[in-house]
Parts: sequence; C-alpha cells; structure tokens
Amino acid sequence: MAEVDEAGNVINKRNQTPKGRLRIDLPVAFGRLHVLPILRNFLERWPEVNAEVTFSDEYSDLVRDGIDLTIRIGGNDDSRLVRKVLAPHRLITCASPHYLETHGIPKVPDDLLHHDTLVFSHRGMPVPWHYEVNSQHRDYPAKGRMRFNNTEALRDAALAGCGLCQVGAFLVGEQVAAGTLVPVLARFCRTEPPICAVYPTKRHRSPKVKGFIAAIEDCWHGQAVWELT
Repeated sequence: MAEVDEAGNVINKRNQTPKGRLRIDLPVAFGRLHVLPILRNFLERWPEVNAEVTFSDEYSDLVRDGIDLTIRIGGNDDSRLVRKVLAPHRLITCASPHYLETHGIPKVPDDLLHHDTLVFSHRGMPVPWHYEVNSQHRDYPAKGRMRFNNTEALRDAALAGCGLCQVGAFLVGEQVAAGTLVPVLARFCRTEPPICAVYPTKRHRSPKVKGFIAAIEDCWHGQAVWELT
C-alpha cells in the first residue's frame, strides 16, 4: 500500500511539474527589459519547458491565437481571460539635465505648450500625455516636432536633449536613478492601471503558466522594482 501511495505521489508531482511549450506575448520594451531575464531563469530551473515569445504592443486575442500568457498594463473585460496584478505602474515626464537648463522646468502641465515634447505615436495617432489636475484626470495633446513609434527610441531622444518625454517608469528607472533624466511635474502624476498577467481561463491550472507567474512574483514582490534604487 505504501508503494502505491508513493507511486501516486510521484505521478502527482510529475503532473504539477512545468513542462511543454509556453507561448508568451510581451510588450516590446517592457518585455525585453523586465520579463526576459525572469524567463531565462525560469527555463534554467525547468528544463522541460520550451518558450515561444512574441513581442507586440497590440492586444492579441489570446484564445484565438493559442497564447498561454501575456503581460499587459491594465487588462480587459474579456470573460474568457483571467487577470492577476503583478506590480504598480506610473508614467514619468522627464528630460535631460541639459534640456532643462536650457529651456527651463515646467511647473504645471499647461507649461508644456512652451516646450519641445517628444510624441509617441500608436497606430499613426499621437498619444496624449496624462495628468491629474485639481483632482481630475486630464489629457494633454502631444504636439511636438519629433514623433516616434518606439518608446525606447523616444527615451533615447530625451537622453540626447531633444525634449521632454512621458513614458512608463519601467523604461527610465535606471536613467532617473543615474541622473541622466530628470522627472518633472511629479505632483500631477495620476494613478495608472497596474501591470498584470493575463491568461485564458482554461490555462488557469496549467503548471507552466502558474510556475512562470510565480517566478515573476518572486522577483518583483508586487513592487515596481525598476524604480527601487
């Protein structure tokens, strides 16, 4: 009887071991900077897992495309999906010290009208800048002369002194800590949707999905670790 129980335990353990192909869809910059290092360690720990990673800043249809897991800012109301909050997210408006010395520091969002603002374009449309003014959420049109469809290129333009940018803190945490980018308008920063793991409900009990989410949680501990200095 003991041998039967032991065999059953071995089978149960085997069934709970992460294995097989793990299909992940990641935001381009965030995924490369903050998820890939965790994935590398996860694969080292679980050699029976193979990862297939796609990078896109568009929202994929996880069920239609057969994707096991994605990392998103916020989530959606799709009843077919489960959302698990992993870390907070915020936007930072910043510029290089040289730019601020030359052009001055904006004190309120309306001052942006007198500054060079670096524009992020999504699907050909400029993304407005987000602030909270007098306890109200307000969007400010981005009307700068330089437009980018890649946030890392936009950040690099800010580092080069081309103007102010508004990007996720995950993209500039290292530069802010080093002083090569300086945050401004911090008191107008508004609460943004958190960073979440999103996956189809049918993947809820998949050991490879549960295991990878646990690996992320063990690394971040629910914090925006890219801002901790």
